[in-house]
Amino acid sequence: MAFTVGAAGSSSHVADRSIGARCPVVTVPARPVAANAGPGPDGFNYGNGRLRVHLWSNGVLRAGTLPGGGSIATISRDGSIHAKVGWWVRDVAKLSIMGRRLDRAAPPLRSHVPSGYGPADDIGASLGFQPTGLTFPTAGCWHVVGNAGNARVTFVVEVTALQ
Repeated sequence: MAFTVGAAGSSSHVADRSIGARCPVVTVPARPVAANAGPGPDGFNYGNGRLRVHLWSNGVLRAGTLPGGGSIATISRDGSIHAKVGWWVRDVAKLSIMGRRLDRAAPPLRSHVPSGYGPADDIGASLGFQPTGLTFPTAGCWHVVGNAGNARVTFVVEVTALQ
């Protein structure tokens, strides 16, 4: 299976590597984010000059309680996995996020993009930091696409539960 995924810009890349046999291609950010980067474009490790997202450093989203007690993503009773994901939008444009599982049939990704962050226009589109909630109906290999106006960012992530 061949994929073309990625985002325009030099601060991101797609790594061809296998995480098990289920997700042969994952998107790995090319640079870490400094602790003091803040909510501007430098605080987001993947994307382009108009739309950026903060991805998981190794291309894997692990849901469940971490050894220290926190979590990156939570597992719901129905088995779906929910993660809060930050985005940065340069232009005043409404962000939409879609996703589909690549390695087997599953319902589509559900996204929640709240309004009220940053300067807004009359349709509720915002400029700057945009928090979102992503709900993956199942664990697996997911292709995610974010759109804001004419800007687009795509990535592939392996969604798993902590053992």
